[in-house]
Amino acid sequence: MGNKNNSYRPDNYYFRVFKYAILQLIAAILVILWLMPLYALFVGALKSNIAAATTPALLPPSKASSEAFYFVWHGFGGIYGLIGLEYPLIREVLIDVPIAALATLLGAMGAYFFYIIMDRHYIWSTIGFAIISLATYLPVETTTVPLIQIVTSLHLYNTYYGVILAYLMFYIPMSALLISIFMPSIPKYLLESAKIDGASDWTIFWKVIMPLLVPGFLSTFIFTFLQIWDNFFIPILLISNPQEMLLSVAVRQYAGGYAIIYNRSFAAGVVGSIVPLVIFIFLGRYFIRGLAALGGGAKGV
Repeated sequence: MGNKNNSYRPDNYYFRVFKYAILQLIAAILVILWLMPLYALFVGALKSNIAAATTPALLPPSKASSEAFYFVWHGFGGIYGLIGLEYPLIREVLIDVPIAALATLLGAMGAYFFYIIMDRHYIWSTIGFAIISLATYLPVETTTVPLIQIVTSLHLYNTYYGVILAYLMFYIPMSALLISIFMPSIPKYLLESAKIDGASDWTIFWKVIMPLLVPGFLSTFIFTFLQIWDNFFIPILLISNPQEMLLSVAVRQYAGGYAIIYNRSFAAGVVGSIVPLVIFIFLGRYFIRGLAALGGGAKGV
């Protein structure tokens, strides 16, 4: 009884309050550090070019102006020939969201395939999984020549279809590798029971695997989407027409050339960060749940 009463001692209560306060303080510091670059971009975009270049990055503007945002959104086709970010942003969203979803879905199918053949054909499963891992960690830059040859031979160069094909080639293996980490959290006796009841692999995948794999699926989708959104090499390699460039390449216009107009560069950075930020704000909880499910599966829960 003495040990039980000790749990309600005032010093234990104050210790828990102090521990909670410290954790909240650390979390607040991490959030501030995470938001600081975006804040610097935003306040820099609201300044004049001279103020953005000469004043501290975190100092708010003395007189805010939306001129830089208007410029990078609509572009300026005269002497400078800068493409506005409105249509590249729309094209990026229309391509990246469905391709990330498709790559994640096909990756989940691949992970399920290796999961069920692990017991039947261990060697072949290990070899196939090693190939997927190699494809995932292979830098895109090392495949420049074969990638251009494949896309050109299919008459897809300088088209969005070529970019989509390249995205699928690189991100399906990555999705399969990530989802395979979540797959062991699904008890195999559920698959065996479904097999006994006469369910096909296709039925098991959709009726058993996918409902249990939702946290891992969404986590993989978010990560894949962010990787595709931030990809600069594939769009600049496979699309040479300035009127068809994607957002990652269009943003680069405002940070290169013979001079840098700082406030417009900051505004372009903000526009390029909006969609990933919104995606993470609304789906971030699912990303955390996926990581929690991963931890539970790793412990055999």
